[in-house]
Amino acid sequence: MLPSRKTRGFTLIATLMLLLIMSGIAIGLLMIVNTEGKVGGQDVQNNLAFHAAEGGIEHMTSDLANMFQNIQSPTAAEITGLSADAPPSTAIMSYPVYSLTPATNPNGSLATNWGQIASGTYQGLYAQLLPVNLQVTATTSLFGAGTVGDEVNMSRTVEVALIPVFQFGVFSESDLSFFAGVNLTFAGRTHTNGDLYLDAGTGATTTFQDKVTAWGNVIRTVLANGNTSAATAHLGTVDILTAALGCNPPQPACRAMAQAEGSVVAGPTSPQNPNWLTNISIGLYNSWIIDGNYGKPGGTGASQLSLPFVNNALGLAGQPQPFEIIRRPPAGESPTSALGASRLYNEAEIRVLLSDTPADLPGGVADPNNIRLANPNVAGATYQFGVPASVPAGLPALASGGTYNTYFAAGTTSYPDTSTWTNAFLPLGSSWTLAPDWPYAPLQPIAADITFTNDQGPPAAPLTTPTADTNVFGMTSAPAVLNLTSCPGNPPVCPGAPIPYYNAPYPYYTATAVAATNTWNLIDGYLRVEYRDAAGVYHPITAEWLQLGFARGTLPPNSAAVPAIPNSVNPNAILILQEPADRNGNGVIDQTGAGPSCSKSAGVWTCVKAKPPEVTVDLKTLYPWYGDSKAAVQSVSMNNWYPINLYDAREGEVRDVNQGNASCAPAGVMNAVEIDVGNLAKWINGTIPGSGGLVDPVFQNGYVLYFSDRRGMLPNPNGTQVDAAGTKTGDSGLEDSVNSGAQVGNPDGLLEPTPPGKLQSPEDVNNNGVLDNWGAGNLGLGLGYVGAPYTAGTSVNSLIRNAAAGSPDPYLVAGRIPSCIVGQKNWVSGARHVLKLVDGSLGNLPVRSDNGQGGFTVASENPVYILGDYNSSVADPTWANPNAADPPHAAAAVIADAVTMLSNSWSDLGSLKSPSSDAGRPASTTYYRTAVSGGKNINFLVNVCCAGWAVGDWGTDGGLHNFLRQLENWGGQTLNYKGSMASLYYST
Repeated sequence: MLPSRKTRGFTLIATLMLLLIMSGIAIGLLMIVNTEGKVGGQDVQNNLAFHAAEGGIEHMTSDLANMFQNIQSPTAAEITGLSADAPPSTAIMSYPVYSLTPATNPNGSLATNWGQIASGTYQGLYAQLLPVNLQVTATTSLFGAGTVGDEVNMSRTVEVALIPVFQFGVFSESDLSFFAGVNLTFAGRTHTNGDLYLDAGTGATTTFQDKVTAWGNVIRTVLANGNTSAATAHLGTVDILTAALGCNPPQPACRAMAQAEGSVVAGPTSPQNPNWLTNISIGLYNSWIIDGNYGKPGGTGASQLSLPFVNNALGLAGQPQPFEIIRRPPAGESPTSALGASRLYNEAEIRVLLSDTPADLPGGVADPNNIRLANPNVAGATYQFGVPASVPAGLPALASGGTYNTYFAAGTTSYPDTSTWTNAFLPLGSSWTLAPDWPYAPLQPIAADITFTNDQGPPAAPLTTPTADTNVFGMTSAPAVLNLTSCPGNPPVCPGAPIPYYNAPYPYYTATAVAATNTWNLIDGYLRVEYRDAAGVYHPITAEWLQLGFARGTLPPNSAAVPAIPNSVNPNAILILQEPADRNGNGVIDQTGAGPSCSKSAGVWTCVKAKPPEVTVDLKTLYPWYGDSKAAVQSVSMNNWYPINLYDAREGEVRDVNQGNASCAPAGVMNAVEIDVGNLAKWINGTIPGSGGLVDPVFQNGYVLYFSDRRGMLPNPNGTQVDAAGTKTGDSGLEDSVNSGAQVGNPDGLLEPTPPGKLQSPEDVNNNGVLDNWGAGNLGLGLGYVGAPYTAGTSVNSLIRNAAAGSPDPYLVAGRIPSCIVGQKNWVSGARHVLKLVDGSLGNLPVRSDNGQGGFTVASENPVYILGDYNSSVADPTWANPNAADPPHAAAAVIADAVTMLSNSWSDLGSLKSPSSDAGRPASTTYYRTAVSGGKNINFLVNVCCAGWAVGDWGTDGGLHNFLRQLENWGGQTLNYKGSMASLYYST
């Protein structure tokens, strides 16, 4: 029995041991589970923190991209200010570090550098590169505030690349077309944010020597107007490179693009070409031509390039449009706002502003620096006796001790039209008379149409006759003919020497009664000129520039001509507003005239009547261009001038039809202000004394001159995306110009329908959603009558306004102005004012006054016309040898509503004599070196509206070869252009 006692309790011990072991296992398992739980929880927190940090980095990147999209040049402080836009912290997530840190210079400015983009679609282009460091720390707090679960720190360094638009050969915000009828070699990079139409005239070749990109599609078989390439004879060759320099001579890798090799099978709304993605764009052309298909599947890598502030607004209503960069800002807009900072008005070193009222200019009505361009015959008025402007050296001192003063141009019904004089023999006793040179005084606008003001009280500008309310001669009644010096008696006795045909004092030189004579200003409006100093402050210098002069001889100055053409009237003038009254248009001004003469033949006396001079010599100065500042009465010289007017067939001819005569449309008669670029450079460098040396050359690495002429511009009743309704917006208000329903093009008062796949009507160029045709209301007030003269209903203005209910016709399709020469001498009303750049040949453009480098940019909300060689000439060796060293020149640009290239042979008078035929406007070989940004027209489809008569390329925007507008016949001549073209907006 003893052995059994020794084993008593063993089971209990074994059980306890087993329980202990099992407890250990359980505890181990519990610890394992707990550890796994903690590890899993930590992993969740880590993932949460990681994704939060990653989201923060992406949020930063998006904010940074949006900033550069909306602000043209953000500061370092504005970039670091994005650090305040961290995602909001919660009980389980916080962001203790959230920072954007751009590279900066010691003075706190952004530290950028220039370099080439190393990869991607725009590889090889130069850009301004700005490194920005992004850093985010995300911390989790799964167990409540104050506890730290996990923390992830993430950083990213991005490089912002700002690509200058003028680096492209051509950049287009809208559809871009190539369909030149002659050989065209295009050497620069091509990009469009719309569709790209690639054609060439049958028998011609268009060759691309650099990469071609389109955010939209590449279209090969139709033009932008819907007509097929075959039907319009555009089956020529389009050569695309397949390797770098492949289409440069000897063209080692250059391929002719077949008609079937577009990215779509036909027009812009047709299906995608199934071979494009792999076989054509990436395959045959090795990505030297690519598209984006507007971001949809099928594109081959092209991206959209957009301007600051506009958010790709072309075609998108309700937001600022790209043309705002050339517009004056509306009242109250901050110059540092996203839009204000992008306006060239705020970027300019020199501003030249013209308006009908000083209220529209900085400083307003009370500012004496807003000067009226007229000669008010009121005691104490500014420039009542002309402006003491520059004169040629060597003029004798005046006996009065006064100065030679230049008067603003003025018209009168009391000056004879010498162009109608003939040397015909007349019998004794016949009427020796001539009609007035200005038979039509400007009609007064109806109050609802215009807001002219006059600082001397009524009547409204430009009419200045004190009895205007009752004197209708030249307006609705014919002015009297003007009697000439006679030879009284039989036999007749003629004066021994020519004598004036008039009787003093001015302005009533003839026997015509005062109450039957009208006078008026031919220029008028208010001018303000100001410059920006190194501190960013603008200073008015209107009087300084006017006293440099504002008149010239019969030809624009051209120091590069052989022989040189100087300004023989006001040699230091920068702004030129008027030219001598060349009444017979022969280019030579007759200052003497001739007295009458009589002779006897076969017992009969006959006489040749007196020939008045074209211009009358002032009795005090003995010159026709100047009055005496100390004279007791105003000078006759004010009637010796014409405004600088021309005819623009692209603006006036609503259809491309040769009328076979000298008739024209009111919309095409343009008044120009000329800027003598050479004299501007001399003023800046101090050769012409003045404030030029105080203009800041550093802010823009050179000079930006901003020009805006709003004379004649009416308030826009519809407003724009930026400007309120009832204000002047910079629009001409002449949108009713397509009218596809009528072959002759008469306005219909209806907005053209929006084409399929597009976002705006081809007539709605300002994209405000309505037809703006209100600008026709005050056109033609100074252009006389069509049909019965001096009948209120037949005035040009009345015919425009009353063409059809709701459809004013600025083209007078039903009855044009019979002789366009009437536009040479008369006041131009309405928004028909332009800028002409003259004397800008090689070496004449301004460069920095401190180092002789930098550039010169002209920015204008009006159309700009470049007359003759500009920043280049035949002496530029790079035309003959592209590898030759560049001669000294400025980095030049012209940014305007539209840009027209006029050759060295251009004649304003020739354009008025041959308004609808370029045969009377022959060009000559001319050289231009400047970047150009201008507006163009909107394409529209003609194969739907008017296929029966709308043949050829009517309905397109004219194509790239017409982006630089031309008005002359260039047959046998060469327009040499070196620069970059940017189409950023439509011409308004």
